[in-house]
Amino acid sequence: MKDHCDRCGLRFEREEGYWVGAIIINTTVTFGTFVGLFLFLVLVTWPDVPWGTVMGVTIVANAVIPVAFYPISKAIWLALELSWHPLEPEEIQAAAKRATLPEFHN
Repeated sequence: MKDHCDRCGLRFEREEGYWVGAIIINTTVTFGTFVGLFLFLVLVTWPDVPWGTVMGVTIVANAVIPVAFYPISKAIWLALELSWHPLEPEEIQAAAKRATLPEFHN
């Protein structure tokens, strides 16, 4: 991942350990998907549940979802965190210096 946005200059990782929130979001979505998928497969195939198939499908889902969803979880975390911790004036000035948008340059 890039350090900052090429257009507006925003630095994505605002402090050390910044992406822990994204990891929490990613883990929560993965676990929720696992539980929902598991319950769906069990309920649809009840009473003759093919446990091997259920296990295979959920293992594949638990391997693919965290990797595929991680960039999205970073975007969600950045948006949430910016909503309750707006940019500091120094961050805005530093972003303006890196920005490629003409309206940001003085």
